[in-house]
Amino acid sequence: MLPALHRSLQRLIYERGNIDQREVEITFEAPTRERVDRLTRPTLCLFLYDIQENLDLRQSNVETTRANGRAVHRRVSRRFDLHYMVSALTTNVDDEHLLLWRALTTLVRHPQIPSDLMEEELHALDPLPVGHIQREDDIQKQFTAWSVLDVPPHPAFCYVITVPIELDPFGEVPLVLRRTTRYSGIQTTHEIREAHHQFGGVVRNKQGAPLAGVSVALAGSALDCLTNSEGQFILRDVPVGALQLRVSHGSAFQQMFAIEVPDDLADGKSGKSMSQLYYTIIVESDITSEVKSTQ
Repeated sequence: MLPALHRSLQRLIYERGNIDQREVEITFEAPTRERVDRLTRPTLCLFLYDIQENLDLRQSNVETTRANGRAVHRRVSRRFDLHYMVSALTTNVDDEHLLLWRALTTLVRHPQIPSDLMEEELHALDPLPVGHIQREDDIQKQFTAWSVLDVPPHPAFCYVITVPIELDPFGEVPLVLRRTTRYSGIQTTHEIREAHHQFGGVVRNKQGAPLAGVSVALAGSALDCLTNSEGQFILRDVPVGALQLRVSHGSAFQQMFAIEVPDDLADGKSGKSMSQLYYTIIVESDITSEVKSTQ
């Protein structure tokens, strides 16, 4: 969820703030001295430094809704506050102040990320993320943060965005990462390459509802699986290249989707890599799935 939130915040600041992304970089890394020294252009830094549950918004009751003629009970989600220290890093103090003020006014004017700038993963959250600028009563904390980062103090403000975490289980679905992690092995006289690829995602109908019990298979292979109650799936040991994904649900529908699994070993280095991708698949069908809770 955090990567999707950060991409959405980037779009918000670039587009609603009328900032040219060719001129300004937006990063979510900690502004350490090493990273600051590597900067090549003005940079807006949103450093996520703290995550705390919002106890004022905690509810202990259970919500009851109707789905397919049946009552569905679920616990109310918990709300968590994500605290960002927002600062601008440039070689010119006027540019620094202009960039920081533009970011501040953009976030104040848009407490909720506009729907057209929000990643699809965030649309499924209930309630949607909401942000605000928080007053920092203890100014010494900010100076301490800059000292720990080994960087001279810069003007900054605290931006807090509140997001929900569902308490109901989502089933036994592995975490699917977007990046490639390389594991170094013992060097030998022969170069060793071994790549394992996996991808997962969620299957939805045209209305955006997740579909359970849908078959997701790789055409021409024995790789297949069924989506869980949240429409999620995962396939392992997938080959590299252009592939065809077959998505079907009995006689209700069957569709083919073209996907591309990149070769993450193009750098020629030895070792073992595991690349993991995430897809959202929208089927051209009005079919709905009865969602049953899993323990």
